[in-house]
Amino acid sequence: MPVQCSKCEAPAFYLRRYTAEALCRTCLTETTQERTRRTINKHKMLRENDRIAVAISGGKDSAVLLHVLYQLEKNYPNTEIVPLTIDEGIKGYRDKALDAAHELTRSLGLELEVRTFSNILNYSMDDIIEMRDVDKPIGACSYCGVFRRRALNLAATELGADVIATGHTLDDEAQTIMMNMMRGDSLRIVRTNRPRNKRIEGLVPRIKPIMEITERDAVAYAHNKGLPYHDVPCPYASEAYRNDLRTFLNEMEHRRPGTLLAILRSGEAITKALDVSTEASEFQHCEICGSITSTRICKVCSLLDELTKKGNV
Repeated sequence: MPVQCSKCEAPAFYLRRYTAEALCRTCLTETTQERTRRTINKHKMLRENDRIAVAISGGKDSAVLLHVLYQLEKNYPNTEIVPLTIDEGIKGYRDKALDAAHELTRSLGLELEVRTFSNILNYSMDDIIEMRDVDKPIGACSYCGVFRRRALNLAATELGADVIATGHTLDDEAQTIMMNMMRGDSLRIVRTNRPRNKRIEGLVPRIKPIMEITERDAVAYAHNKGLPYHDVPCPYASEAYRNDLRTFLNEMEHRRPGTLLAILRSGEAITKALDVSTEASEFQHCEICGSITSTRICKVCSLLDELTKKGNV
């Protein structure tokens, strides 16, 4: 006998294991959008008349983010959604992801803004990998993460965005919390979840509307809605420390549904208990590029300077 939807008794399409819900196509869509809406309201992520830069990679998570935000905000005519892609310059990977991002934004009647590492940093990601020290290489994701954050902030500032929405899922958040704990840097959990009302001048606030949606939920939603996305992993992703934790947490979530959500709630509790996020007065301007930083030289300039000193530039 076919399984019925837990909410409306229609034929079920998807089992959300951590809530023990069998969902039909309609209820999967509605509950995903409602969960996102509650997350936005809980953390006061958005305001009326916001211009929202939505970071689009071409992958499934950001595709779901854009589609859900579009559905939630279409009834607010004074809110504007601006899809934004950062092209890192990874040959054979980013070009295909860009095609998916363009297809998605066109389907929603939106125009995709594209900015590149080459224009912002003068080097593509492929260039940077070639330039790094082969004896003691810094992981590709360490470079990309730092440079991508800078590129997003510069692009969002140029576009006049009030916030940058990123497609971090529950899986991503749980992995990040665990990485910071295992590195002995629990205070970073607080710093990386800075609330919008404590913004730093010069930095566009980041929001994570689908942070309570699992990656598995995102896949189901994307397939249910027929969203175009590129599902080939980045060729440099194998270097990431995150991969080890992803495997472990996926297994734990399978054995103990709700593990990822429990880790997220623990991270929120740490943030509340250690409410010591850096005050704006502790930030300064980088002595090289003038960008906002908590140190004398920002991480972007530090990494580029290190490459230069090694004689690779």
